[in-house]
Amino acid sequence: MRYVARALISSVLCALAISAGACGSSDGATHGASLGGPGTDSDGGSSVPGDAGAGPTSDAGSIPKPACDRASQTKAAPTSLYDGLVADLASLGGADRQTRADKFIADVKAQGGTPLQDAGKDRVVFVVEGAPANGSWSVGGSFRNADWTQNTLPMTPIEGTDLWIADTTVSRATEYAYKLLDGTDPSGFVEDPLSKNIAWDGINHNDVGFFNSLFFVEDGDKTKGRLVRYGMVHSTELDDDRPVYVYLPAKYDDGTCDPLPHLLVHDGNESLTRGDFMGAADTEFAAHPNEAAILVFVGLPNQDVRMSQYTFGASTTGDQYGDFLLHDLEPKIAADYRVCAKADDTGLSGASLGGLISTYLAFRDPGTWGYDGAQSASLFWDSNAEITRASADPMVPVRFYFDNGIPDGTCGSDDNCQPTRDMVAALQAKGYPTVTHVEENLAVHDWPYWRDRFPSMLAAFRAGRTTACAK
Repeated sequence: MRYVARALISSVLCALAISAGACGSSDGATHGASLGGPGTDSDGGSSVPGDAGAGPTSDAGSIPKPACDRASQTKAAPTSLYDGLVADLASLGGADRQTRADKFIADVKAQGGTPLQDAGKDRVVFVVEGAPANGSWSVGGSFRNADWTQNTLPMTPIEGTDLWIADTTVSRATEYAYKLLDGTDPSGFVEDPLSKNIAWDGINHNDVGFFNSLFFVEDGDKTKGRLVRYGMVHSTELDDDRPVYVYLPAKYDDGTCDPLPHLLVHDGNESLTRGDFMGAADTEFAAHPNEAAILVFVGLPNQDVRMSQYTFGASTTGDQYGDFLLHDLEPKIAADYRVCAKADDTGLSGASLGGLISTYLAFRDPGTWGYDGAQSASLFWDSNAEITRASADPMVPVRFYFDNGIPDGTCGSDDNCQPTRDMVAALQAKGYPTVTHVEENLAVHDWPYWRDRFPSMLAAFRAGRTTACAK
């Protein structure tokens, strides 16, 4: 049983039914272009990012802002790039072949990523850069067979280069998902690092998870949002790189070109692959279109740094992480996406330690962050330092959302229940005008419960707003 206690803002705590959609399937016939040595037959915009997942590696970059409809926004690199490669390789030998292959990969990244495809056409060209560890590359996905391990699409190596190619046709009936297969064992499935249109593969590893790549995204369900692999973003002060994923709601592709609010979500990979926050956002925004917001899922370089980067004080790097968000990431997001300009339309959110660092940075940088969404936040940190701060420091122009579970039916330290109640009481006593508090009875400190309460956090972010951007 659940109950909700709120101050000043009220919204409904939703129980979400997250379901995975089924993809259609269609086998394709391989084109017959020769990929042999010299004497055989068969490429701009800003760069497209790579990926931090398993498999071949690639570089990060900026995403172009084309027209505001879904088809324009989701374009991949054109098949003409591959045709140009094949034509040029016919007269090249030795090291020149690899040099031309490197240019091809750079052009693919710059013009939309993989797989190569053209608007309204059935042709699809899959590309892998790098030698397989288990003998061969192939492609498995919903376009081949419901069981991805059966009838995979073989890829062919291009002599004198490190490229493998599969040039095929697939009937345009829906959006399709795929992974690359190294060898023949299902354990060899890896992400395509050159693709930018992705979706969680639906497998909860109880750790960092993985994504399927998508093609013909413009033929998918336009009532739902989509996920972009933004790539690895470098932190100047921390000198590390982390994967960033951007969720764009259906509203973003409706052709109006309206800017939207945006919310940064810590533990970005796990929020997507353990909590399915994207599915929760789709459900909430479909029911309440006025709440639509861009969600920027910010990952970690590795799980070992989580404690340091999501806390503050001596021997921690929370301040440097905050500077990364301010100076390295936010300018890129503002340049590459249509986001509202004011702090009131910009927020931070996270669970557990992620909720702690969100609250800390909201107090530290209120000119950038106008909203703090903290789920089961570890507010006990440093002897309740943030609770003391809320009472002692001057008020900041930030709207607050806090939630927690009550695992055993009695509020205590579990799921940070009592520290959260203490923080809410401190903010209310201080006179903060917008404080939302959601409690869930018998909920524990885990992703499924944060996912169920995520819609309440999104609702509080946009509560009372009648326009997309603050006036």
